[in-house]
Amino acid sequence: MTSMTPAKLPVLLFAAGIVASMAMIWLPGYYLTGDGPCHVYNAQILHDLVAGRNTEFYSRYYEILWQPNPNWFTTMVLALLMFVVNGVVAEKIFLTLYVLVYVGGFYVLLKKVSGKVSWLLLAVFLFVFTHALTKGFYNFSFSIAFYFWTVWAWLQYLEERRLKTGLLFFLFLFLVFFTHLLSFGITMVSCAAITVSGGIALKNKKGMVAAILQLLLLAAPFVAIMLWFANKEGGLQLQFSPHPYRMIELAQFKHGVNFDHNELLWTTIAGSTILLLFVLVVIKFRGLRQVHRYDGLLYTWIFVMLVYLFFPEDIIGRAMDMSVRTQLFVMVLTVLIIAYRLRSEKILGAGAFVLFGCFIVLSGLRFGSIGRISGTEKELLSVGKYLKPNTVLLPLCFNVEGADETGKPLADWNASFRHGAQYLATAKPLIVLDNYEANTGYFPIKWKEGISPYQHFGPLEDLPPYGNIAVYKQKSGVDIDYILMWCYDSAALQNENFRRFYGEISSGYNIIYTSPTGRVILYGK
Repeated sequence: MTSMTPAKLPVLLFAAGIVASMAMIWLPGYYLTGDGPCHVYNAQILHDLVAGRNTEFYSRYYEILWQPNPNWFTTMVLALLMFVVNGVVAEKIFLTLYVLVYVGGFYVLLKKVSGKVSWLLLAVFLFVFTHALTKGFYNFSFSIAFYFWTVWAWLQYLEERRLKTGLLFFLFLFLVFFTHLLSFGITMVSCAAITVSGGIALKNKKGMVAAILQLLLLAAPFVAIMLWFANKEGGLQLQFSPHPYRMIELAQFKHGVNFDHNELLWTTIAGSTILLLFVLVVIKFRGLRQVHRYDGLLYTWIFVMLVYLFFPEDIIGRAMDMSVRTQLFVMVLTVLIIAYRLRSEKILGAGAFVLFGCFIVLSGLRFGSIGRISGTEKELLSVGKYLKPNTVLLPLCFNVEGADETGKPLADWNASFRHGAQYLATAKPLIVLDNYEANTGYFPIKWKEGISPYQHFGPLEDLPPYGNIAVYKQKSGVDIDYILMWCYDSAALQNENFRRFYGEISSGYNIIYTSPTGRVILYGK
């Protein structure tokens, strides 16, 4: 394979992959994800409060939660970017940074463990745009990018134990901690495991023990905060049970699908190719009995695989989508192991071309989905001109997947429109009541006591959504100025709770705007 292709071809294709990734973000008017608008909205609130803008308005409803919680990274970075650009552009710059940090981290770690620019460099683009990202899990997605850099920095420290390399590792460990706890835990396992495998392979057990102690010392502040946070959230709530179906989903790389079920064929080809290459590694090295200095990645793979197969979706009393998150780690680690264990350039090159080809086809499918979703989001946001500043908006979403003018789903694999109305608050100060992040207690912005609609309404993400406007006003003192219905379906009236809610809306509000397709209806007093 090497003799038939220029030596720089992997790098050239790598650059092409970056260009395709940038186009995915910047060409559409909106790169709409499930929780993305909520991240942007909360960052806008934080930015305005810190900058002294609209403080009297926001302070009635929200407060800043000054606690060192994980999941802070996205809100903080977006809020800083808003000093330069508006919310939607800030999100695009943020996602651009995500892509660059992600592929850059994968590049340096892959080169470190493989000792060269591996063909498998091209596999990274399958892991950049995943279901986790399109669900709007920005913190978690960024945490994997920091995972690469943190493990790389630890390897640098093991080779040269100086203050400079120690501080570099501490910086990346700080970043991975404040993006996501799961990734922090896996990062710690990886660094410890690589230290052990390196000590065994290099026959340096004394240095291995010293390095483990130094790792624990550097991580101690974050471990303390992690234990405090887990206790605050109610502690770990684990009920182990086997989930064998997840092996099928792994072969399908099911959580690599972004928007549409048509992507599943190509993620399956990609996932099966990666697992086939891993099988070749196992066969060639007869169960991997000979310890390699980087086999800590293999030990981490075993750990993450056990988590993937046996952990519930929820581990701290909240839905964490553990299979979505851990499947991605399993696949990333598999590629890294293949890179340093499988030495056949022909096999690696062939596998890399298949994986990159899958990414190119998937990109074509996703461009179509993103374009349709972005155009429809523009219609949803057309109500903005009818909303007065410093008012309260209640969005009611009846179709989280979105629908075109004929009713066909726009994203049958993702709840892209769940919080799509929150972009409205980047143009003018608004209180958007489906702000679930402010109800969690671990993001920087929090509803003030008694104000959160989640204490008085049914879950606003329910289908159909429902609540009691009069009771909410009585208990919170908040008067709802506008109600926005997205993809309203009269079939919702079959639900008793919604029928009562709809009667309250009809008697207390008037329709002030309906979009040309009828998908957007705005009620006002």
